[in-house]
Amino acid sequence: MDPLKILIVEDDKIQNDVLAAFLRKDGDDVVSAYTLSEAEEVFDPSFKLVVLDVMLPDGSGIDFLRSIRRISTVPVIMLTALDDDFTKIQTFDLHADEYVDKPVSPQVMTRRIHALTDRIYGQGTQCTVKGYTFDFPRFLVIDQKGNEIRFTNKEMGILRYLLENRGKAVSRDFLITNLWGCEYESEERAIDTHIKNIRKKLDPDIILTIKGIGYRLNL
Repeated sequence: MDPLKILIVEDDKIQNDVLAAFLRKDGDDVVSAYTLSEAEEVFDPSFKLVVLDVMLPDGSGIDFLRSIRRISTVPVIMLTALDDDFTKIQTFDLHADEYVDKPVSPQVMTRRIHALTDRIYGQGTQCTVKGYTFDFPRFLVIDQKGNEIRFTNKEMGILRYLLENRGKAVSRDFLITNLWGCEYESEERAIDTHIKNIRKKLDPDIILTIKGIGYRLNL
């Protein structure tokens, strides 16, 4: 895989610089921002991943995430010392891909970043099912009328696993474990939000809820 262009937005200079050093050691192209204003100045759609602290000295990381989502579906990992469900739900409603509680070691964070990017950028390219073309690297689906519909990384991940298991129900636990890399109880609500967004973008009946089991792709 080619070097990844990664933006780290973290006001703690030591944590920011140490994580950047670990990522550069693995060959990644890293840009560090220590304030919201610096992040707004340097961000552009060429970044392949953003690590974003919720609390910044001159503003909110959640507001920056909202700005990112207006122009990009780049994967975003939220990083914060806050441990409350409301903040987590806010970030997932804005299509954050992961939410990591601080403190976290740079070694663990580096592996989480690469596990996420491997799942996104290391996967197959396209497949077409019943008139829908799923373009995974570009995070979009071309519908039966030829419209290009943008999706987030997590939404495309859900579609990929449902496609791979077409005709069978996929459990919520399976989706949570495979999309987040481990089991998070709070991610159950995030799954509901992503499923709702997919239905809204494509068709209300494209994903069926199988009571007591999970979800099945209705294609």
